[in-house]
Amino acid sequence: MNSLRRALCALGLAVSLVVPHALATSFSTDQSDLYYIPTESGWGMQLVQRGNVIFATLFVYGPSTAPTWYVATMGPTGAPFQWTGDLYATTGPWFGTIPFDPTTVTVTKVGTMTWTAQTGNTGNVSYSVNGVMVSKNVVRQALVFDDYSGTYLAALHVAVTGCTDPTENLPPTDFPVLFTVTVTQNGASMTITISSLGMGLTITGTLSQSGQFGALIGTYFDSTGEVGNASVSAMNVQVNALTASFSQSSTNRGCQSVGYLAGMRSQP
Repeated sequence: MNSLRRALCALGLAVSLVVPHALATSFSTDQSDLYYIPTESGWGMQLVQRGNVIFATLFVYGPSTAPTWYVATMGPTGAPFQWTGDLYATTGPWFGTIPFDPTTVTVTKVGTMTWTAQTGNTGNVSYSVNGVMVSKNVVRQALVFDDYSGTYLAALHVAVTGCTDPTENLPPTDFPVLFTVTVTQNGASMTITISSLGMGLTITGTLSQSGQFGALIGTYFDSTGEVGNASVSAMNVQVNALTASFSQSSTNRGCQSVGYLAGMRSQP
């Protein structure tokens, strides 16, 4: 990142003086996913978040060990990254009934449910059903490795501190140029190259997947010879876009860099 900083630092600082920073419009990291406990196979939970509201579905086993499901619509409690709402049990007609008779559907409040996000990939679900209290620490369930491969035109936000040469430090800055981000992936092996103005940064490492988000742990080098350790987190790929957060720790220049990027896929 040092080479990119040297070329763009002055430009980024100049723009930051005249362009107001955009306010965040997203309530939180998207909590939507399947969650479970790896050692407790057979039950789980699905969360779907829209804005500051989360709809939850619990698929568990009832007192008679019969498959049972509960639902809740949860809103923010005011505590950081926490939502709560009433928990309901539902019954209805046999799935093979034609036509479906909505008058036979029942919805019964059985307790409350609270979701507390602990990290980007973990959280605690606490709920009560007819006085029985349950509290579980769960993780996002990974189904497959997402395919992040491709070339993206990306905007970049970065802050740099701790450089041996203080002139290389950088306050939080939105760079007013597009970067080319190229992702090459072979299973869990991944290389990410970020380039602009003829200079570049390459991160190589191992990918892990937690639900809809990927994470890369590895090392980096740039075109000026800066090297160090790097991590890329909250990687999310869609048909037309890639978003991610990153951090870098230089082992030869002392710089500590953190930031995030968002890019649109460049179609061949």
